[in-house]
Amino acid sequence: MRILQLTPQFPFPADDGGRISIANHYFQFLEQGNEVEMVCMSRYPIKQIEIDKNKRNGNIKIIEMDTKNTKLRVISHFLRNKSLYIEKQYTPDLIEKIEQLVEMSIINVIHADHSNMARVAIELSVKYKIPIGLRLHNLEFLIWKRYYDGLGKFSLKKLFIGQQYRLLMNLESEFITNSDVSFAITKEDKERALEIAPSANVIVASAGVNLDEWRIDNKIPKEPFSMVIATTFNWIHNVNAIQWFLYNVQPELYLKYPDISLNIIGKNPPKRFDDFKDIGVKKLGYVDDVKPFYNKSQVYIAPLFVGGGIRIKILEAMSMGLPVVATDVSAEGIEANESQGLIRANTVDEYITQIGTLFDNEDLRNELGKNARKFIETRHTWKSNVKIIIDEYSKLVSSTKNKA
Repeated sequence: MRILQLTPQFPFPADDGGRISIANHYFQFLEQGNEVEMVCMSRYPIKQIEIDKNKRNGNIKIIEMDTKNTKLRVISHFLRNKSLYIEKQYTPDLIEKIEQLVEMSIINVIHADHSNMARVAIELSVKYKIPIGLRLHNLEFLIWKRYYDGLGKFSLKKLFIGQQYRLLMNLESEFITNSDVSFAITKEDKERALEIAPSANVIVASAGVNLDEWRIDNKIPKEPFSMVIATTFNWIHNVNAIQWFLYNVQPELYLKYPDISLNIIGKNPPKRFDDFKDIGVKKLGYVDDVKPFYNKSQVYIAPLFVGGGIRIKILEAMSMGLPVVATDVSAEGIEANESQGLIRANTVDEYITQIGTLFDNEDLRNELGKNARKFIETRHTWKSNVKIIIDEYSKLVSSTKNKA
């Protein structure tokens, strides 16, 4: 098949959950025998050397688009009752720009990554009579709703966030309904998608890990009382999650384990995280490869309270033999239990207790790490989950040809 993959960002380097997912869909489409034309919307110019380094035997094209959330843009969308998340990724000439980059007559199926790519994908689908698949990496309205629910009654943001999640829910309902197939990343997201789009064709195709890349290195010794988290700091909810841990959990753990360390990995972490260096917090910033830090750590933490979809960083940590202590929101969509290395904790006391148990019991920690790796091997590989998508596209393309 020839697949047109529409993405809201250039996914390389694949260093956060969104990029990791988009990049691995692209690679698996190619590796499983398809031709791919990827068109990426990007806030920044992308050097040709970066494109050539990652395109393999596919094609990658860039459309520059200003999608920054400025105060003026926020006010404008609020006054016009428009969805900021959807509208900022769309321009009236977007169809024409894509047509200039891609020969649409050779495309067999359109793959839209994220619901903010659905509008243009559906327009192309109607114009060229090409089937469309919508990859729901998240149900975006749910993230906005959870943010709204967590705001105080008198928060100035509440009116805008409430408006936006309702607009987004209605648009996602429309997009999911009008796509030939939508791929939810969890069973929970499939159920939510069908609640807002009851007649839609929704299939679960989860996220995964490249097992050849993510391997445990037992030659690297574990550091005592060591934790790690890798995330992106351009999303406020990730910042809030780590800040909650630093203010509430880390000081209590430090009193019990004076040699404790927490490595925080990710580009442009807030400067205020430096305030916690005296209690074992190491703000590492961006690193080219997180795997050495995973190999020497004992525990991965994921204290997120607002989110949706699935946390790929948790899957990667589990594949490296790390037991993970996560909130229910962080663990959502990963059907592993405590004995398989995914331990739930939602309060300060729960986090302190669970991490302390892992620090104090090496045999338990090692057993849970091994079980975590086994769970990923059997349930979460990119190859198997993207194959679900490819198989559905093959059916759609075959059906379209038969109708013609």
